[in-house]
Amino acid sequence: MRELKQFVEVASRRSISAAAKQLNISQPALSRAIQKLEDSYGAPLFVRNGAGVALSPYGSALYSRAVRILPALDEAREEIEQLQGRAKAAIRIAAGDLWGLAILPAVVREFAMTHPQVVVQVEIADEGTRLEGLRNGVYDLVFGTFSARYGPVVQVEFQPLVRQATFVYCDKNHPLRQSALVSTEALIARRWISPGYEDDAGPGRLGRLSRDFAVRVDTMMNALLLLQQSPFLMSASSGFQALFRTFGIEALAIEDFGQADDSGVIYPARSLDRVAVRDFLQLARQTVSELALPTID
Repeated sequence: MRELKQFVEVASRRSISAAAKQLNISQPALSRAIQKLEDSYGAPLFVRNGAGVALSPYGSALYSRAVRILPALDEAREEIEQLQGRAKAAIRIAAGDLWGLAILPAVVREFAMTHPQVVVQVEIADEGTRLEGLRNGVYDLVFGTFSARYGPVVQVEFQPLVRQATFVYCDKNHPLRQSALVSTEALIARRWISPGYEDDAGPGRLGRLSRDFAVRVDTMMNALLLLQQSPFLMSASSGFQALFRTFGIEALAIEDFGQADDSGVIYPARSLDRVAVRDFLQLARQTVSELALPTID
């Protein structure tokens, strides 16, 4: 079953190196596991390409069944261990960086105090991984913005919890901080850091223009550390404003903030059958209201 889980991770991420990082194993070890699985089925499961890997017809056949089997087996194992008193119940959550860094930590801390019998598993993931996880039954709750990509793939519910805009951030001593209002042209003239999620994201007209990215990283925290005492700019949700200030990072006053978006929780209806999931969601709603996150209409 371990090799089957590794196979699903590679298929979901379309990259052996990215899957190995997520699984916390070496890339050669993961490649050997995939080769062993291919040998057992007597067929190539992946097609290698310049961008990574893609499922072969044989791999697609295995994948469509593995993503249904593995969650059911995990749930069965957890239920047996809980009945035996050997394990806690688990809630599996995926979040975009806004939720993972600025909101969810407070929810998880409070939930852990009131629900000692439940362990919360949180993964920071991009939208594609969150969508795949919902479709495969990997996640009970997904926090982020809802897009049209979800509808054709999986039946889910969406509860908006906060309305957020995209801000432009920089070091508190950045020269642009001296301007009362920064034009889009002045922003385009600067170099940028990409935090690894939606490189082209940006407020208003800026999001439709090409920018000069100096650095691309895989997590918001790495981007935040690079932004300190640098001449670079970065786009990110307005919900980060309070957190970023603790690192000496401030939002710029810009002429075009663009449209705000609803962000909240996405989940399959069956998730709410579990009391612990309902309790976590209720606590998330309460925490968002208490944080008084900045909003743009």
